[in-house]
Amino acid sequence: MIRLELKSNEPIDKALRRFKKVCDREGLTRDIRKNSYYEKPSEQKKRRQREAEKERAKQERLLRKKKTKNRKARVKAKKDSRSFSPKRPSDNSDD
Repeated sequence: MIRLELKSNEPIDKALRRFKKVCDREGLTRDIRKNSYYEKPSEQKKRRQREAEKERAKQERLLRKKKTKNRKARVKAKKDSRSFSPKRPSDNSDD
């Protein structure tokens, strides 16, 4: 059960806004939307499969992005290490 105590001299608008935020955090609005109409078991299964596929695709994108980022960092580090290598004395120097 969600309880909200009004603070002294708090406008109703702010209290209502706080109440809505609490409801969102608790997942109340999500449950109301989900149960607002009947969903057949076959439709539930299809919806869950779609959601799982979305989540898999999202994880693949994040993993690919991470790999690309790591690859770019390795290439950059390799270039940096080449540019800071000690220079060898040339053979044509006059001693």
